[in-house]
Amino acid sequence: MTATAPVPRFLVEPKAVIVEAVATADPALLATVVATAVERVADTRAKRRRLAQALAADPALLTSGRPEGPRLIELLVRELLPYGPTRLVLPRCAGCGRQNVLDRVDGLRRICSPCANKAADRGRQSCAVCGRVRQVAGRDPDGRPRCGRHRPEPVDGHAAVRRLLERAGTGLDEDELAAVVTEVLPRPAQQQAVLRELTGRPDLLSGQGAHGSPRMVALITALAGRGARNVTVPACPFCRRIVSLRFGRDGARCCRRCYEQPRHQPCSSCGTSSPVMTRTPDGEPLCAPCARRDPVNHEPCTRCGRVALTYRDATGRPVCGRCQRPPVAVCSLCRVSKPCHYADTDAPRCANCTRSNNRTACSNCGRHRIVHARAADGGPLCSNCSRRRELCSACSTVRPVYARTTDGRALCKICYPKDPISFRHCTACGSLERLHHHGLCPACAAQHQLRTLLAGPDGQVHPRHEPIAAALLAGPPSSFLLWLRHPSSQELVVRLCESTEPLTHAALDAMRPLKAVSHLRAALSAHGVLPRRDEHLAAFERWLPETVAAIGDPDERALIRSFATWFHLNKLRRRSRRRPLTYGQFQTARGDVRAAIRLLAWLREHGSSLASCTQADIDRWLTSDQPGRLLVRNFLIWSARRGHCRPLAVPGRRSSRGQGALADAHLRWSISRRLLHDTALATGDRVAGCLVLLYGQSVSRITHLTTEHVHDDGRTVHLSLGARPLEVPDPLAGLVRELVRTRRGYGALGHTDDHRWLFPGVRAGRPISAQRQAARLYELGIKTRAGRSTALLELAAELPASVLSDLLGISIRTATGWSQEAGNTRPSYAAEVSRRATRAARSFGEVRKQSQDG
Repeated sequence: MTATAPVPRFLVEPKAVIVEAVATADPALLATVVATAVERVADTRAKRRRLAQALAADPALLTSGRPEGPRLIELLVRELLPYGPTRLVLPRCAGCGRQNVLDRVDGLRRICSPCANKAADRGRQSCAVCGRVRQVAGRDPDGRPRCGRHRPEPVDGHAAVRRLLERAGTGLDEDELAAVVTEVLPRPAQQQAVLRELTGRPDLLSGQGAHGSPRMVALITALAGRGARNVTVPACPFCRRIVSLRFGRDGARCCRRCYEQPRHQPCSSCGTSSPVMTRTPDGEPLCAPCARRDPVNHEPCTRCGRVALTYRDATGRPVCGRCQRPPVAVCSLCRVSKPCHYADTDAPRCANCTRSNNRTACSNCGRHRIVHARAADGGPLCSNCSRRRELCSACSTVRPVYARTTDGRALCKICYPKDPISFRHCTACGSLERLHHHGLCPACAAQHQLRTLLAGPDGQVHPRHEPIAAALLAGPPSSFLLWLRHPSSQELVVRLCESTEPLTHAALDAMRPLKAVSHLRAALSAHGVLPRRDEHLAAFERWLPETVAAIGDPDERALIRSFATWFHLNKLRRRSRRRPLTYGQFQTARGDVRAAIRLLAWLREHGSSLASCTQADIDRWLTSDQPGRLLVRNFLIWSARRGHCRPLAVPGRRSSRGQGALADAHLRWSISRRLLHDTALATGDRVAGCLVLLYGQSVSRITHLTTEHVHDDGRTVHLSLGARPLEVPDPLAGLVRELVRTRRGYGALGHTDDHRWLFPGVRAGRPISAQRQAARLYELGIKTRAGRSTALLELAAELPASVLSDLLGISIRTATGWSQEAGNTRPSYAAEVSRRATRAARSFGEVRKQSQDG
């Protein structure tokens, strides 16, 4: 249909056209009664359109009784007769004139079955026995007609077909053959027809079955499925493919592709030669893609309200393709309960697994990808190559079409979210926003999906699962839906629902995959469903038994277990009571244990042991190529104190204070100026970078800052890094205010905006990890260790150690070390003055005592 051609009303509003025609013909009928009758008689849009088109062309068909038009007119009148119409008349048979059921056609007129049978009798044939022209009562085994007086002898077609199959050497026993014939040829007429075919052409079983009837093809397919010998499934006689032969062409059975090939016509819309899907009101052909895109064939979906090409669900209501979900079953590949194709078979398959397994080389670009569509010649096309590129009506750029407006204008993926058409009313809550699926907004969709997974056999959510649902739905719905779309996340929620044990950290520790479990644990802990715990301590407690169990020697296993437990684990637990452990502390403890395991294995390989090793053995170890050689120092000191070995010397780590500082002092200030004034950077990265470069803060301390560390009285901003609040000057003070106001977490589950962290992370209720924050700063050109060393050297050169300790939150010993490294003589001068005063007081006391004695 051309863009300028007027759209007939019977195509757009067929039901309204029918109701108006009936109301005009018989005003006594109520419009609601007529509408209900139309829904019953014309239960599809195609039927309503045919009925509306006929009544729009000739409304008198309802009252004249003429046997013309579609049979739907007769069915509609019969449906309305119980409601007492005064002017509607049933159509009369064109042959006998009676108001019978007109289920037959004679040209353009409708007739009843008796008249159709009489018309068939006019073509009587001569009997093969008596030669008289009479009505055919049957046929002999050769297919010749017989009259009623010379009926053919009754033949057991079932047994005859079985005997022919036995002679063909199928190898199946009598019971199997009987079952096949009964299943494929249940009617005697079918058995007689197949019997005549097999008698005339025995080669149908050996590969020529495409020249037989549909029942013959079905019989051959059933025999081959049971492993019959001397039986060949027929191929399409035109393309030679072994496919279903459901169509006929040139006197033979063929596949759909070969059946449609000679029937291709140029599409009146796009011009491509393809099978005719439908026709315009003018009779012009339309291909399948153009028919689907034609707005005339679109109607509102009863679930989401979107105007699109619709299908009929089990209740007969129109639903769009997005809302037409297949039945729920357990996918045979991913083993997850979700909507699956072939749900009624032994191998159901979900949409994701179907797409993933349908990979082949694209006929356009040659890349091995998922088949998204097919070209005109049947070649596979990937997603990029199959997308239709048109001029976007909003940005005037030729891009792949992402959506279309109600009048058919194309929209690209960038312009569609900006167009008002992308906003619709949610069918559940009524809010106007971009819907997620099935007519639901993200919030309603998230709640519906989660409660569907948590529901029990009775369809209700158990009260013990309500806190879990509340915690998972507390965050942004879009983030939760993104997390839930992964099959592993869905399986995790289902396992929580099926478990009857109380929900604990130990129960989550036994679940996989770890990434999905970590997000779930964080959300449950943030909302009080689970108690909070130190994850680094828990990770070490999980890692230690597995590592110790892998040690083969029992004595070494006991020694490593004792060292790791009493030296490291106890220390980590004490530190965890004060504040959560850092990733560096966790790594340090794990590195020491691994180094101890490697040392014991190395001593055993060299014919020694920890109890008998000497300093020479340790020196050879220190000069070997073993990784982490110096990390055994804590282990050897601990072992010597407990009598497991003699005292052995291992050099400690040298202080790296001041090493790695920025060689160019101006580089620090240039990066700082960029952080303070470049608005294109993220506010969190700007504040974190300034705290490293200007105040010498470590990344692990920065990530644990909360809103309680910021004190803003409206005029000045103070930041509590140490015992004394530090006044933050502008413009950094403005950045801190902006960070407090705009900070937001990125948690997939359970994230809320009332968190206390200045630098929230991807897990609910937790800050960003030090490694991730350091990586973000490295992308900005900031090496955190070098930047921090440079800042501390400059600050230590100007401030006393005590002031540095109070403002920056470092220990007095560390502050003194940085002051000495920076060459600040004031701390040593104060110490010397203190020593002088002590010596003077001591000397004065001695002199006074001598004078008293004298």
